[in-house]
Amino acid sequence: MYRNPWFTLVLGLMVGLVLGYIFAERQPVPPGKALMLGVESTGNQSGGIPEGHPPVPAATGAGTQRLDQQVAEIQGLLAANPNDPGLMAALGNVYFDAGRWEDARSWYERSLQNSPGDANIVTDLAVVYRNLKQPERAIELLDEAIRIESDHWQAWYNKVVVLHFDLHDHDQAAVALRRLQQLRANNPSLPDLSGLEKEILGN
Repeated sequence: MYRNPWFTLVLGLMVGLVLGYIFAERQPVPPGKALMLGVESTGNQSGGIPEGHPPVPAATGAGTQRLDQQVAEIQGLLAANPNDPGLMAALGNVYFDAGRWEDARSWYERSLQNSPGDANIVTDLAVVYRNLKQPERAIELLDEAIRIESDHWQAWYNKVVVLHFDLHDHDQAAVALRRLQQLRANNPSLPDLSGLEKEILGN
């Protein structure tokens, strides 16, 4: 059957664009998120947070329209690749950045069901549970991330924060901080720990 060459050209361009977008979305998952001290929160303020408590992450300026667009784009890709854990994690990241913790939890857990053992996603899920006011579950997940990757500094950092600020287990927070200090000695790219050391050790 004869086909118009313009039709073939346009079809080829469309397929190329779709495949390129899918490959772009499948870049490695970003490093696990850390609950940094001294970071300005841009919204999503919670009452009753004690002074010095790390801020709760909030949506970062994209707005509802941008959020809906990102969600629609990723869900469109998921419709064609329903078992892709990277796309599930990407959707979890979008909801994480928007402070929509239940949605983030759901997609991170789906990602881990399809591809368990990613310390970054386990760490992000722990932060989600912390923001859902379930610090004990957050610690369980952080310990799991550390079992997967013993030098995962974001997991250690978050463990210090949750133990100290949420569970008020200051002795164990100090133990975790010492491990974090060891990691920083061999990895200068880790963030400055002076604020955390002063808060926990009084130095």
